[in-house]
Amino acid sequence: MYQRTVLPNGVRIITEYLPFLRSVTLGAWFEVGSRHEQPSEWGLSHFIEHMMFKGTEKYSARDIAEIMDQRGGYLNAFTSKEQTCYYFKVLDEHYETACELLQQMLLRSLFSPVDVAKERNVVLEELRMYEDTPEELVHDLFSETLWPTDPLGRNIIGSTSSISGFTSEMIRDYMARHYTADRLVIASAGNISHDKVVESFAKAFDSLPGGLRPVLDKAVTRSGQGLFQDKDIEQVHLCVGGPAPCRHDERRYALSLLDTMIGGGVSSLLFQELREERGLVYNSYSFTSLYDDVGAYGVYAGFNPQQWAQVWDVLRDVLDGIPQLITPEMLERAKSQMKGSLVLSMESTSNRMTRLVKGEMDEGGIVTPEETMKRLEKVTYEEVMKLASVVYNPQDWSWVGLGPRHLIKEDSLCQEIC
Repeated sequence: MYQRTVLPNGVRIITEYLPFLRSVTLGAWFEVGSRHEQPSEWGLSHFIEHMMFKGTEKYSARDIAEIMDQRGGYLNAFTSKEQTCYYFKVLDEHYETACELLQQMLLRSLFSPVDVAKERNVVLEELRMYEDTPEELVHDLFSETLWPTDPLGRNIIGSTSSISGFTSEMIRDYMARHYTADRLVIASAGNISHDKVVESFAKAFDSLPGGLRPVLDKAVTRSGQGLFQDKDIEQVHLCVGGPAPCRHDERRYALSLLDTMIGGGVSSLLFQELREERGLVYNSYSFTSLYDDVGAYGVYAGFNPQQWAQVWDVLRDVLDGIPQLITPEMLERAKSQMKGSLVLSMESTSNRMTRLVKGEMDEGGIVTPEETMKRLEKVTYEEVMKLASVVYNPQDWSWVGLGPRHLIKEDSLCQEIC
């Protein structure tokens, strides 16, 4: 059973009551992420996420860790470009303990200068680890190529310079501007009633002030760009893609079906052509990155540098050949694949909780799995092909390669760079 309540100060509470389970997953989602940061604040959203676990007026960092571990639950968080989420999953009998702990973190964290200094070193190590992970790094380089003048083009963690400048005062100021009631969604899924969740958070957050949502400039997507960054590693990591609809656009259902057919599984066009037919890659997939006002699609492949030209040929053949390669039968298979994946994902309370929030933020209310499946089923072959002609336009492609440039034949590399 789904229910939704909006508190007087604007906090939205959405729940799905599942009395046949023994667990509860609850998330507190703030509509703020790295996109909302000023240049001097680059990485601050992510840094605040870390600092929430470093101690409150009532609990030390060790207390926070031990309380959850002793109860067999987990408490975690993540930051994206437009949201920050703090969530827990526990047995229903430990719900009140977990709620109180989460509320302490969100409302009573200390952000002491000593802890800020220690965590600054931790995050700098995270940045170094990330820079040593080429499959992750190439995606951020791709975003930077698409949105070079917008915060969407920056990575979420920050830079060595920006992270080194964070202070307790910066954290409190940023939270006062962005951690406001009208930008908070509380969502739960599991064996806890809606009334209980409202009771748990209404009083705790009644003093959370509202705020003015920042007006962001519409991101301008740059098309037709290419970049190769030399890195001493074994493989080349490549991303190719371009502009796509935003996360509010009704065409996103058609886009998700296109994404499934092109690179969304082992039967997809890319996987079959690059790996199964030619043995050129171990890993290849397609992806979409959809934001409030813009979006992007892309394909990824990791491969031997000496296979550069062959991989590019396959990518061109697949993306250029979509009108001939995609058939009505493929579309029906993609619909079945997506509906099956959706139903299987509903066996996780974490996935159910996330779906509630995505419906609220993307569409302004609860969107049930049944409604999603109906929308997928309504997508026609003609709609898919019309969108494909817009999205998979070679004139708009941008690409980023990361790897050992000296191992690629210069004439092959020049075909893309020159």
